[in-house]
Amino acid sequence: MFKKEFVKFLVLFNRGFKQAIRPYIAMMPEYVLPIFYFVVNSAAFQKIVDLPGFNQTSYLQFYAPVALLVSIFMSSGSTGLETVTDISTGFMDRIFLAPVNRWYIVISKLVAVGAKALMSLVLMVILLILFGASFHGGILGFFLIFLLAFIFAIGWAGIGLSLAFLTKNPRILQSSFIFFFPFSFITTSQLPLNLLSGWYKTAVQTNPVTYILEAMRSILIYNQIGYTVLLGFLVAIAFAFVTLMVSMWSFKRSVVR
Repeated sequence: MFKKEFVKFLVLFNRGFKQAIRPYIAMMPEYVLPIFYFVVNSAAFQKIVDLPGFNQTSYLQFYAPVALLVSIFMSSGSTGLETVTDISTGFMDRIFLAPVNRWYIVISKLVAVGAKALMSLVLMVILLILFGASFHGGILGFFLIFLLAFIFAIGWAGIGLSLAFLTKNPRILQSSFIFFFPFSFITTSQLPLNLLSGWYKTAVQTNPVTYILEAMRSILIYNQIGYTVLLGFLVAIAFAFVTLMVSMWSFKRSVVR
C-alpha cells in the first residue's frame, strides 16, 4: 500500500519538477538577476566597509548570501503561474478523476519546487565563486544551507500556489511578483542590523527573511553554527508551515467550488 502511494506521489513530483525547469531558457533570469545584483551592489557599496560597526572587509563577501537568497526567490516564484496553467488547460480536472490522494497535488508540487531551488543554489554557488566570492562552513555548512534553502523555497512557493487556487487568474499571479521586493529588500541585505535605525530597523526585524539571510551569513561567512542559525531554521519552518496550511486551505476551497 505504501509503495503504491509513494509511486503516485513520485509521478506527480516528477511532473512538477519537469514543469518547473522547462523550458530551460526560462530559467536564465533565475541566474542573471542574482548575479547582476551581486556584481553591481558589491561594486557600488564597497566603501561601506569603512563605516564604523561594519565588521566585514569585503562588501562582496557580505552580499554573496543575498545573491543566493534572490536565486531561491526567483526559482520558486513561478509556482503559481504553472498551477494556473494546469487549471486552465484542464489538467487539474483530470488529476481529480485519478485515484490519487488530492493532498499529493499540493505537497508534490511544493517539494518539486524545493528540489529545483536546490539545483539553482548549487549553480549559483559555482557562479559566485567564479565571480570572486568565497564560502566557509565545510560540508556541514553547505548541507545546512541547502536544507534551509529547501524549506524556504517551499514556503515562498506556497504563496504563489495559494493565489493560484484562490484566483485562477494569471494576471494576478504575475502581479504577485511585487511581494519579492519588500521581502527581499527590507532585510539586512544592504547593511547589518546594528547600522540600521528607526522604523526601517523595526520593519527589518519583523521580516522573516531577515533571519533566514542572517543564518546563511552566519554559516557561509562567519563559519558559525549557533543561535542565529537555529533561529533562521525555526523561522523558515514556521514560514513554510503557515504557507503550506494556507495552500491546503485554498486548494480545498478551490475543489469545493
